[in-house]
Amino acid sequence: MTLAPKLQRSIRYAEAAVVLVLLAFALVTYRELTSLRKYPVVLPTYDFEVTGDAGAPIVKTHGTWTSEGGIPGTLGTSTIECAKSAMRCVESTAQVVFISGRGLLESKMAQFEVASWTDREIVAKPDVLRCTTRTLVLDLVKKRARSTSTPNADVSNCEPTQAHNYELVAGYTTRAE
Repeated sequence: MTLAPKLQRSIRYAEAAVVLVLLAFALVTYRELTSLRKYPVVLPTYDFEVTGDAGAPIVKTHGTWTSEGGIPGTLGTSTIECAKSAMRCVESTAQVVFISGRGLLESKMAQFEVASWTDREIVAKPDVLRCTTRTLVLDLVKKRARSTSTPNADVSNCEPTQAHNYELVAGYTTRAE
């Protein structure tokens, strides 16, 4: 059984249209995969909240540390939780470290003792590591977190570095820059 020439032509046009639609989807998928290969993770939004009662508040914030120029320190995210009852802040950081072209997810935790806690800000005691000293300040009025990393000058066998000021921001905005 043969189909009428008009029907055959219509079927051919429909087949060509389906092929074009599939090519368009393939192109969109290719572009998305290429983008995902450049940025293997999506960084979270910035959040800052104060919970608990007035006598024992808990401050939680998370985002991505960026330097003064808006450049992310590393591809990663940090969560900070400070409890007034313990006068301690705990920072958990997950970051992607590239080794031989492959991304490896690495996590770290740092604990800071709180030096002062007022209605305006939380100031942690400096965290002295072998090569650097790090400070942490949470501004409760502006709802911002800042950190400073300075090299320890009197320690040998450390790579020479400069002091850096960081601010915790929404990670997805650093990706777009």
